[in-house]
Amino acid sequence: MEDETGLLYRNTTTSERTNILSNPGSQPLIPPRSHHDPSSQPSTRSWRTQAWDIWMKNWFLLGLVIAIILARYYPDWGRTGGPLRPEYTAKYGITSCIFLLSGLSLKTSDLLTSAMNYKAHLLVQVTSFVLIPVVVKAITVAMSAGGGGKMNRALLAGMAITSATPTTISSNVVMTANSLGNESLALFNAAMGNLLGVFISPLIVLLLLQGTPESPEGKHGMNYSKILRDLGTTILFPILFGQIYLYYFPRSVQWMKSKVHFPTLNSACLLILVWTVFCDAFHNHVFDEVRPLEIIVIGIIEGAVFWGATFFLGIVARIRPRKIRILKIMDEQERSLNRQCEPSLLENQSTTSTVDTSVYPCTRDLHLPRSGIQSWCEPMSKPDTVAILFCGATKSVAMGIPMIKILYSSGPESSLAGLLATPLLIYHVEQLFFGAGMVSWLNKWVSRGDETLASFGPASHTHGEALLNGNGVDDGSKNKWSSTDRINYGATSASVASSTTNGH
Repeated sequence: MEDETGLLYRNTTTSERTNILSNPGSQPLIPPRSHHDPSSQPSTRSWRTQAWDIWMKNWFLLGLVIAIILARYYPDWGRTGGPLRPEYTAKYGITSCIFLLSGLSLKTSDLLTSAMNYKAHLLVQVTSFVLIPVVVKAITVAMSAGGGGKMNRALLAGMAITSATPTTISSNVVMTANSLGNESLALFNAAMGNLLGVFISPLIVLLLLQGTPESPEGKHGMNYSKILRDLGTTILFPILFGQIYLYYFPRSVQWMKSKVHFPTLNSACLLILVWTVFCDAFHNHVFDEVRPLEIIVIGIIEGAVFWGATFFLGIVARIRPRKIRILKIMDEQERSLNRQCEPSLLENQSTTSTVDTSVYPCTRDLHLPRSGIQSWCEPMSKPDTVAILFCGATKSVAMGIPMIKILYSSGPESSLAGLLATPLLIYHVEQLFFGAGMVSWLNKWVSRGDETLASFGPASHTHGEALLNGNGVDDGSKNKWSSTDRINYGATSASVASSTTNGH
């Protein structure tokens, strides 16, 4: 049997052998790939394998298309009053299953950890429940007044309902984690938004559609307590039950997760709800009056709303004056050095910052501690900003479809459910595609880290070396550093360490 070295040597050309013998350590004995080597040829896969890969990567979006096609050609099976009785099985059974899975998946400890970040919660929920509905209401009013009867009013009402729904749960958390964002913050805001949405979303729908033919109030009056009871029974109670079960029987939940993929089951239940909605729509011929141009217009408007809300959230979360940003960095370094420095260095520290501009000129005239307003107005971290971006502008199909089914499950308005759900489905597809495109960019953005004092200008190495040598501040006294000196010491030492590493 020929050994590995001999085999590698035999597979080389004459010139390569000469080079290897004359320079034994110059290059490894790696044979060139043969044209007949299967590993060198591009792998050929059957069309069935490629089709399966495409299905597994995009099965939910393709499932939406299949569900709509099935509803188009077989509407009687999933319509209200049909053989499957979806007004009961889908409204209560499937919807409860969706939120029971959410309750079993949410970690209470992670939610409590992020519960104190009230500024992020306020920004997300106000954008979701106030800003977006107000903007969409203004757009629909302008289109109704300017477009006359050219635009289907039910589609405009569907846009209003879409704006009233809370943020999603599963896709927000997954995309936030993939972007290196604060996953627990996204989880808490998604859960809180959906719990608030049980009570707030129907009220927003009533306010936005008040006085219109598409209002669920109609001419009969609406039993608001019944709506809340239905939403609480199908959404709130399953979530609470799932949380309690998860708390007392975590091993049982882990076993269930090992046998059943919760997100896949959740999405499959959602597809069933979508199918029943469109079965009612096609059975009642509600799409006969919709033109393709109207669908395109709705998609363009909702895309603009999504990106407008996303840029607004990014600006509010991150854009701050230079002074506020520098003070935040100084305060963070001060806290870090207080934990790291020896007690002897901190015994005689100054309680206020005596700024030495010879190290970082950007700190001129800036002092610690910060005022309350300066602390409150500090920019949010990059991971928190990522969670805010994914939670603030997205809308939940899992909440919106059941709400439409409940609000329009009976009476003459039931035939509108399909049309009213169309803008929500369009928005959902758009936010999935937009979010997937944002993940890669946000991942790189977070990986670069937050700003440092060096981001605002170069440091003076002369004074930095003096600090490293223990010469203290300008008066020459050792171990008597102001808070700014210790901040500059940490920043300068990190810079020197980085330069030393790069030099070697």
